[in-house]
Amino acid sequence: MMPTVSLQTGVPANPLLSINGPVAELLLNAADRKNALPLAAWQRIPELMEAVRADPAVRVCIVRGAGGESFCAGADISEFEAIRSTPEAAKRYDDINVAAFQSLKALPVPVIAAINGPCLGGGLGLALACDIRIAARSSVFSIPAARLGLAYPPEALSDLLEAVSVSNAKRLLFTADRFPADEALAMGLINEVVEDAALDGRIAALCERIAANAPLSLKAAKHALNHLAQPAQATELSDAQTNARICVDSEDYREGCKAFLEKRTPQFKGG
Repeated sequence: MMPTVSLQTGVPANPLLSINGPVAELLLNAADRKNALPLAAWQRIPELMEAVRADPAVRVCIVRGAGGESFCAGADISEFEAIRSTPEAAKRYDDINVAAFQSLKALPVPVIAAINGPCLGGGLGLALACDIRIAARSSVFSIPAARLGLAYPPEALSDLLEAVSVSNAKRLLFTADRFPADEALAMGLINEVVEDAALDGRIAALCERIAANAPLSLKAAKHALNHLAQPAQATELSDAQTNARICVDSEDYREGCKAFLEKRTPQFKGG
């Protein structure tokens, strides 16, 4: 197992990477915040994925949340006022999020999301960047961007559309509702639902099965499928990105973040 690395001396690493033979594990390590990730943690994910990529023994990677009660509640919204308050800052923040998603998606080995509890916003983005999503029955799924007055990164929506229909993607984004595991399975958001107590065993069995297969075959299959699923990489996103910047420069965005932190219902005015 490779040594774990802390973002700050004496502070538990968030996220934390461990490698045991053919299996790497990325642990989203902020259980006291339902594994909501601060900006520094999002920045760290691509670096850790490079360490996985550099280890020729790794055959499969798991992404899971610490504490056994939450996969990831998304971004740490308490930071937003300080580091995501302008359109330019929001774009930098979204770019960092998207880089984290892409580092999982581009990893040459299969990546499995082991999901329990809340899987929300950016946390769902991380799960969607994984190749396979196995969820405990207690899991709940949501993209709450509309409750915060912001736009989900347009570049990340392609991963959502690989998993679900356009209609279901709109349902997730327009309602900002939380969906239980069975509904998430029905819409294609996840691959499989297991009882909570069976999650770890199911993940271990799946890793064993994948790790026994030919590494070059797995790499070739993942690369080809990712390419075929997104043939229109040059699709024009400028209008979508402009709309996202408008959201972050709005009073509704400031009201949404404030209401979230104050644990009250936001009062949106459309501007």
